[in-house]
Amino acid sequence: MKRKKITVWFFCICLIWTTCSLGQHAVSAATPRVMVWDYAIEEGGIYSGQDFTLNLTLKNTSSSAVRNLKLTLSTENGEFLPVDGAGTAYVDKINGDTEIELPFSMTALADLEEKSYKLIVKTEYENSNGTEYTVEDSIFLPVFLEQRLSVTDVFIPEEYLELGDTVEVSASVNNLGSGTLRNVTAKVSGDNLAEAENYVGNIESGTSGMVDILTKATGISVVGDKNILTITYEDREGKIQEQEFSILVTIEEPVYTDLEKVKEPADVGDILGRVAWIALGILCLLAVIWYLIRRRKRKQKILEEF
Repeated sequence: MKRKKITVWFFCICLIWTTCSLGQHAVSAATPRVMVWDYAIEEGGIYSGQDFTLNLTLKNTSSSAVRNLKLTLSTENGEFLPVDGAGTAYVDKINGDTEIELPFSMTALADLEEKSYKLIVKTEYENSNGTEYTVEDSIFLPVFLEQRLSVTDVFIPEEYLELGDTVEVSASVNNLGSGTLRNVTAKVSGDNLAEAENYVGNIESGTSGMVDILTKATGISVVGDKNILTITYEDREGKIQEQEFSILVTIEEPVYTDLEKVKEPADVGDILGRVAWIALGILCLLAVIWYLIRRRKRKQKILEEF
């Protein structure tokens, strides 16, 4: 019996020791993991040659806290540079299962192409036992080229137009930015002009596209009227961008006195035509009567001779 109790106690001691060893191994094997959870650009986009603010969200995905976290940002070829400092940040402590947000003021080099560039995020930190860890994450930041345009040489051939006239509107769309203006479309609309569109196409940086729209005068001009030339285009992501430019146009009432003058020659012509037809009819009738009278006289002469 005594030997049996000793065996049971020995077994319990071994079990407790094994459990403690596994627990310590599990604790030491659990690696705190801090990772880039999200990011956002305050300005809405990164443009070549301009400053931007990157807000990085870090998350400690483990249940234990981490300390003395140092975060460093870098790119493969220096495409993004910090505005101030060295592109680093320090955090004293991040509790388990907790997020923090860190802002970074940066600038994009002026000669970047319109594409995405890799940003390397390196985090160095310690666990509660002072064990050091180093983790690298990568995010890809899209860079856009600035898109700017102007509209010049807006031209309407007729200075004064009348209600109902066909109106031709021409203009030049100039690409002043460093990026391509894609699928450019021009539209005329307003208080005095019927809505009409013209597809211009893609306009490369430093070039111009021609607008030529035929529309109709639909309203007589009064003070406060507004007529607009609207230019729409797509950015690199396919989002529609739009700019409006005012058009000066004067639409007048038709001059009805001139219309009457135009009609007079037509009316005189109609009268002369009718007179000519009546005269021709009378001549034909006289010719028939003369023929009948002459025939009758000839017949009587023949009868008298017999």
